[in-house]
Amino acid sequence: MNTLDNVLLGPAAPALVLYRQLRTRPVDERRMYTVPLVLAVVALAQGGLIDRGHPALSAALLAGEAVAAVGLGVLRAVTVRLWREDDGTLWRRGTGWTLAAWLVSVAVRAGFAGAGYAAGIRPAAGGVLLFLTAMLLAQSLVVVRRAHGLARFAPVNVGS
Repeated sequence: MNTLDNVLLGPAAPALVLYRQLRTRPVDERRMYTVPLVLAVVALAQGGLIDRGHPALSAALLAGEAVAAVGLGVLRAVTVRLWREDDGTLWRRGTGWTLAAWLVSVAVRAGFAGAGYAAGIRPAAGGVLLFLTAMLLAQSLVVVRRAHGLARFAPVNVGS
């Protein structure tokens, strides 16, 4: 993948995901896992996740990013508003807090990228996609769990 592809793909995937999360959408468990799984395949197919010049350091950085991504995904999941309609349909919508959590996520990822750059690790677009994958999977798992916890027969609003 060339530099132009990285510049376009880097912001495009998170922007699309953020746009979708701030809209009212049904809680569809199967669909919520599709985008992260596709992103994971693309990230792994691109390769270069471990810098051959600094394998131990880049692996440690990748592991740190994964842990941070899971935590940030959980943080965003608790900011999502969930409710059940009278007909039983579950709905979700990101809030202003979701947007704020996304901004924190971007800052954390930029911090990891900066640390890698300072250590001489070659950046890879797959790293951004893998970070996004881990965040989205964690967020989806928590949102689905919260949604299943809503009262079955009473409409309830959860979140802000």
